Amino acid sequence: MTAITQGTDIKPLRGAVIRRVTLGESVTKGDPITLQSDGKWDMSDADAAQLTVAVAVQGGVDTDRVDAVVLGPVQCLSGATPGVLVYTSNTEGDYDDGVASTKDTVIGYAESATVLFVLPQIVDFT
Repeated sequence: MTAITQGTDIKPLRGAVIRRVTLGESVTKGDPITLQSDGKWDMSDADAAQLTVAVAVQGGVDTDRVDAVVLGPVQCLSGATPGVLVYTSNTEGDYDDGVASTKDTVIGYAESATVLFVLPQIVDFT
């Protein structure tokens, strides 16, 4: 299976649910992000359980308000195999193709090599 990486042409697609969120750290357009206990969104990191996951469609820094896809299709991937689950990664802000991470959280599934359908699911809290 080809490794899933972040694409370069990041954009929400028709049918995506987009929310305005406040960042808690520097985030790059296309990063998977997670809601923190302070109410801000940081880059997702599978080294800790991820209760919520979205995809930033704009970059920014701490306290910036940006758009994020919380459900639905977003063009943000490169090299994905259609139909595979896409997970948070142990590397902050990266995607994982299902190779076991410390805390597996499904971000969604690949609709194509470049499109992720955001549909978060918690897989493992241990």
